[in-house]
Amino acid sequence: MENFVNIEDFGAIGDASKDDAASINAAIQNLVSRRGGILYIPAKTYAIGSELIIDYPGIIIRSASPYFSGIKLKSTFEGEAAIVFKPSSRVKPDDYKLTQGVGIENGLLIDCNNQKGHGITGIRLYDQVSMRNVQIKNVHKDYSGFNFVQEKDGYSQLGQTILLENCFAERAKGEAITPMYYFERYQEVNLVGCKSFSSSANATNPTELQADAFYLKDCKGFTFTGCSAAFSENAIVVEADGKYVSGITILGQTNEAIASYAVKTKASNTTMVESITVLPIRNEIRKMKEKQPDGSEREVVVGGGNFDIQNTTKALIYSMDAALTLGTNSSQNVVFSTASNKVINLAGGNSIFGLANFAKPGTSILDALTINEFSSVPTVYFADKADANKSRIEQQSTNLRFGFRYVEPSGAKSYINKFIILKNDLVNATNIQVTYPEGTNTVVRRVEIGEPNSAGEGYRGLRIRN
Repeated sequence: MENFVNIEDFGAIGDASKDDAASINAAIQNLVSRRGGILYIPAKTYAIGSELIIDYPGIIIRSASPYFSGIKLKSTFEGEAAIVFKPSSRVKPDDYKLTQGVGIENGLLIDCNNQKGHGITGIRLYDQVSMRNVQIKNVHKDYSGFNFVQEKDGYSQLGQTILLENCFAERAKGEAITPMYYFERYQEVNLVGCKSFSSSANATNPTELQADAFYLKDCKGFTFTGCSAAFSENAIVVEADGKYVSGITILGQTNEAIASYAVKTKASNTTMVESITVLPIRNEIRKMKEKQPDGSEREVVVGGGNFDIQNTTKALIYSMDAALTLGTNSSQNVVFSTASNKVINLAGGNSIFGLANFAKPGTSILDALTINEFSSVPTVYFADKADANKSRIEQQSTNLRFGFRYVEPSGAKSYINKFIILKNDLVNATNIQVTYPEGTNTVVRRVEIGEPNSAGEGYRGLRIRN
């Protein structure tokens, strides 16, 4: 097949011991001379002591098996990553400034072997880039499984239009520092079914949950669909440092054993995070053993993480029963929570909707307006910010009742109706009932209508029976 190169035709052995880097790079250069094509990797493990470099557009890695076709870093490895996709440094006309039309098809296993190097580095990946069924394991604490960056600083330097599908990256044992998936200045990126373990899988102590699963810096237009994060400090971190960040969508996400945050946003003083959408996250609970100062262990439950939303605007977040903090510089955000008491709103201009839960059937808005808080009877509650004063309107049968909450000396709280609108009509009576104190009792009386001119010419008087 034309433009199809088998790495073993260039001397690669695949015994997981011999350094096959030079042979594989020779196969890549052969494809460069053919102006791109397929780099075929048989179902073996190929050890490399230096990085594999694809610096020409239109070169696709295709494996014989997503499980048995593999690249393994030798203990003597030197380089930035197992595989580096980057722009060309060749002379014209082959001086391509974008890394375009490259990727990995049919899967590939990359074993970083806890060596100092990323799994895959992509530099200015730009259009027609896809990686499918790629597994990167045993990643060193200071490196990422997927590391997508730019070659130089500058607002205009960016990459775009990338698809990562069904990829998986996991840490070697031990501590972790660097995010497992790292993107800097990328846009129009889709992650579908991607999984990240930024710390050792099946960690047993919460202190072992370190680093971030997915980290976006100065990125726009990202969609996470059916992805998962586990054994991490934070699941997804979004940072606006040198430019505004917008258009981040997270749906069908699963989190397990996240020590701190499911989603964390932050920005510099001159930028903002904007238009983030987070649909309900499926949380997996994991029981762990936390060591105490006296040497004993205490069982703790670690779930999918909370939310820390700083310097963010126009976000839509379903935090459900997780705690959420809206920072002082966050406004125009909408939050849906089944535990609104866990939502800390430090800024104005945010809308907090409290959804029903097992203990509280109603829906609330900013805890100031609540519908059906205690029962299925149609009821609307109003409260001030401190919840010191509260009133309600309820429909009871054919009546509409207006009442205030009172706190008794014992501390018990109850509502007393002050004003009632009645549906049924009576002759010589209004549809209004009022209450008034009479001794220690509260009397309820309907307001009756007096005879014509009983309150002067042209007026009827209103009266209340004793």
